[in-house]
Amino acid sequence: MSCKLTVDIEEGTQVYRLGGFHPVYIGDVFNDRYKVLNRIGYGVYSTVWLVEDLESTQLENKYRALKILRADCYDGKDAPIFEREILTHFRNGDREQLGYKHVCHLLDDFEHRGPNGTHVCLVLELMGETLLSFGTWFLECRIPNSVMRNIKPDNIFVKFRDYSLIESGYLVEVAIPQQDKSEEQYSVIPLSPLYCYYFNEADKTRVAEFDIALGDWGVSSWADQHLTELIQPVALRSPEVLIQAPWGARTDWWNLGSIILELFQAVRMFSGLVPPDGHYELKEHLAEIVDLSGPFPRELLEQGNQDIVRDLFDEDGRIKDYPPMGRPGLSSEEFLSGLDQSVRVEFASFLHTMMKINPKDRISAEDLLRHPWLGALPPNDD
Repeated sequence: MSCKLTVDIEEGTQVYRLGGFHPVYIGDVFNDRYKVLNRIGYGVYSTVWLVEDLESTQLENKYRALKILRADCYDGKDAPIFEREILTHFRNGDREQLGYKHVCHLLDDFEHRGPNGTHVCLVLELMGETLLSFGTWFLECRIPNSVMRNIKPDNIFVKFRDYSLIESGYLVEVAIPQQDKSEEQYSVIPLSPLYCYYFNEADKTRVAEFDIALGDWGVSSWADQHLTELIQPVALRSPEVLIQAPWGARTDWWNLGSIILELFQAVRMFSGLVPPDGHYELKEHLAEIVDLSGPFPRELLEQGNQDIVRDLFDEDGRIKDYPPMGRPGLSSEEFLSGLDQSVRVEFASFLHTMMKINPKDRISAEDLLRHPWLGALPPNDD
C-alpha cells in the first residue's frame, strides 16, 4: 500500500479569528523549547503540530505532538472543554495501573499569547495514527483478529514503533509547506500525517505486537460534570443518550462495542439512515437497536424524555408502527463474514455483554476483561 503523505481536508481560514485558532508557521518556537516542523492534525477545538523538543538529547523524547487549543476554550468564561484537567488527572494517576501506558499522556502545558488571544498549549506523546486509518492497511479495511483482541477503548491511537523514521524518512521525504508571514490572511497548510513513518519493514510481520493508547480528550466529560448531554457520534450513541435519559461512565461501553465492530469488520452496526435520500431519523436508529437487542426496559424509558418515549415507543418497549426488520444476529455471516463460527459466536457474545440496552445491566471493566474473547483476566471461580 502506498503511503499518503498529505490530507487535503482543512479547517478553513474562517476559524483564524479573534478567539479562534492561532496562526502557526513552520519554524515557530513555542515556550522557548518546541520547534514546529509540520502540521499533523486538527479538530473542532485545536490544531496539532509535529514539534522538536530542543532540550531533549534522546531520540525517543525528541519529537512530540503540540496541540494548540482555540483561544476561547479557556477564556475565563465557561470553558467549553476539560481537556487539560482530564489529561492532568490521567498523568497524575497510579502508574502501576495496567491501563496507564494505554493513555497518550500530557508531558507539558503552557499558555501562548497570539493575535487571536491566549491559547492553552498541550505537549503530548507522539502517536503514529488512529485505528480508523490503521484499518486501511488491511484487506477490505478489516483489522486482523489477533490485533483486535488488544482493543479496549475507543479514540484509539497506534503507538510509535521506530522514532528514527522521523529523521530518516518523514523529514526527508515529506515536503515542508511554504508560508508567508507577511500575508494579511493566514493560509492553512495541508496536513502531513505520520502514517507510514512510525514503523519499519520488519514491523509489518509483527502487527499483533503494535501497542495502542487512548487520545484526544477534547470533547470528554467528567462523570459528575458534563460538557454536554448530547454526547458520542450519532451512529455510536447509546440508548440512554438517544432517549435523553441520564448517562454515566457505562455509556462508553455501548460506544466501544459499536466502534469495535466497525473497525474489526468494516461494518456499521447502526446508522439511523432512511431512504430515499439517506437522511437520519431517530426512530429508525431506535428500531435498529430493538431489532438486534430487544425492547427497551420500562425502567430506562421512565428516565428518558417523555415526549420521545410517548411518540416512539409502545407499551412493550418496542418502536410504534415498525414491523420487525428481520436482520440477522450479530453472530451471523452478514455481520462477521470470514470468521469461524466459534469465533463469531464468541465475539458476538462479547458485544452483547457490553451493549445491554439498560446501562445498569452492563458489566464492569474488570468483568469485561474476563470475557473469553479478550481473555485478559482469568475467569472468576464462582
